Amino acid sequence: MKKFFIGLLKGLGYFGIYFGMQFLVSFVYGLVGGISLVTKYIVSGQSMQDPAVMERYMEEMIQIVLDSAMPTVIISGLLTLGVVVLIFVCSKKKVTKALCLQPFHAGAVLPIVMMGLGFNVLTGLILSFIPEEAMSGYEQSSAAMFTGNFWVMAFGTVIIAPLVEEIIFRGLIFTRMKQGMPAIVAALLTSALFGAAHGQWIWMIYTFVFGLLLIWVFERTKSLIANILLHFSYNLCAVLQMLLPEDTPDWAGIAIVAASVVLAAVGIFLFLRVPKVPEPAEEVQVPSEAAKAVWASSEPVGEAAVSTEPVKEAENETDTK
Repeated sequence: MKKFFIGLLKGLGYFGIYFGMQFLVSFVYGLVGGISLVTKYIVSGQSMQDPAVMERYMEEMIQIVLDSAMPTVIISGLLTLGVVVLIFVCSKKKVTKALCLQPFHAGAVLPIVMMGLGFNVLTGLILSFIPEEAMSGYEQSSAAMFTGNFWVMAFGTVIIAPLVEEIIFRGLIFTRMKQGMPAIVAALLTSALFGAAHGQWIWMIYTFVFGLLLIWVFERTKSLIANILLHFSYNLCAVLQMLLPEDTPDWAGIAIVAASVVLAAVGIFLFLRVPKVPEPAEEVQVPSEAAKAVWASSEPVGEAAVSTEPVKEAENETDTK
């Protein structure tokens, strides 16, 4: 039970770093934006007590928050990576080993990319069956993430998000939780945190499922690079879909969905044919020759055996007399 709570606290600690950085950057954006708006109104002679001015202020603040969504992801992600690297440097641990950033089987590269692309389209297909009134919050959140400069959005979505989220959730939270609890429990808890980090309830549901898929890939490859590739492919597909013209015919959409089903299925089939990497054996501390010599020289049994011989001889001489 002690191991369970230690693993749980370690995982929650890294989640706290991730969430804390996002909150900090969002707070700074909101604070600076709010101050600039109030200053603008005061300079122009408008009173914040005026209901019309206050309503306009709230609308502009909401727009500032929406516009800052992607910059917040990028800045908070870079800060989070900086904190993680600093932790490992201070603890004198090798970052690549601690985060499982090792190469994986070359035969798994194409299947992983296929799964990422295919599952993203399937996610969109499933979301299309959700009633429109239930999608309003999701669409607003998505619009906030996919607006603004295209290249900034693509950089944050395709590069920063997969890198940071895989390092935090699979590389740190899952592996630390797994040290103190069964892997399936650690997978469920990690995926629940991964879903909660996305805020909106529809995002929570499908990122929870996607989180389980990512952990399955991680457990088979034992490489966080494989996870980053899968996450990269998944998000890349979302960005590529934005480039499709709005007047795309229905038959083209159906063809894309059908192709994605085949892509995901073939990707899983090929991935299962790649040999699974076994769990690493526990490291056994082998004493050095110098340590063996020290232990041998300080062996109490040997000292006792040497020191008792004269005593026995003295006792025999006393008996003879």
